[in-house]
Amino acid sequence: MVITVTLNPAMDKTITVQDFELGKVNRVSKVRYDIGGKGINVSKVLKRFEIPSACTGFIGGGWKDTFEKELRNMGIDNYFVEVKEDTRTNIKVVDDKNKIYTDINEPGPRITEKELNDFTNKFKDICNENDVVVLSGGVCPNIPKNIYGTLTKIAKERGAFVILDAEGELLSEGIKEKPDIIKPNKHEFELLLNKKLDSEDDIVYEAKKLINNGLKKVLISLGEKGAILVSNEMVLYGEGLKVPVKSTVGAGDSMVAALIYSMINNFDNEETIKFAVATGAASVSLEGTQACDLNQVKSLIEKVNINVRR
Repeated sequence: MVITVTLNPAMDKTITVQDFELGKVNRVSKVRYDIGGKGINVSKVLKRFEIPSACTGFIGGGWKDTFEKELRNMGIDNYFVEVKEDTRTNIKVVDDKNKIYTDINEPGPRITEKELNDFTNKFKDICNENDVVVLSGGVCPNIPKNIYGTLTKIAKERGAFVILDAEGELLSEGIKEKPDIIKPNKHEFELLLNKKLDSEDDIVYEAKKLINNGLKKVLISLGEKGAILVSNEMVLYGEGLKVPVKSTVGAGDSMVAALIYSMINNFDNEETIKFAVATGAASVSLEGTQACDLNQVKSLIEKVNINVRR
């Protein structure tokens, strides 16, 4: 089973404005709502890829019923722990004229010690040998920064495969328990290392150090420039594709789903990087946090150019 963990989900409200101006009245031309949070976004893409998954994390307040209904409608299993405070709402502002995308994200609810313990116990119950566990995104304000390390340790003790997609202390603490794959973007990777990486060679050098320290793969997303996949066997650079951009939210989550699809289908590294770049490109061409489907991805795969370094 694939288990996606979302410790701070959000209702994503995407508003489209033709020419957004700060300090002035702006007229909204379009509004859409999507249940979101990085783990949930991964599950939504996996569903479109015909791979079942189960979501867990925290959910509460006025959005609880909506999340549960939407997940049921999508056919995604729900193991969320209910909390007292409200799940947050994040606003995504799409400026169509200037092609500028702005995120306004709320901090999320405060989680009680009992709620955190309830979640940890539920995670232990549902996590089993050969599962793929995705630990993804930020957390509520008072959750310990080593939470992903704790969950990685639990999952690996049960024989699960762990993918970590986080930033800051959540990533640095999580890495200590040696997840199998991490997927930072370039900015997150620089924050992890506390240094500026000026070239692809710098990125690869630092990623190889993590591989030598026990990780199986490092996938660094580079936005419109594509992605770099580093493993014991080789280094692969997948060039970005030029597609019409409607929303950048969820592109990295789509690449995590691509990694899982590639694993389940026994793709080699070259097939994996192609599939990941194509999935990211398909994702940004959709509004809000809609999930791309296999046909959209397959139409782009052969357009991805890769460079191989062994």
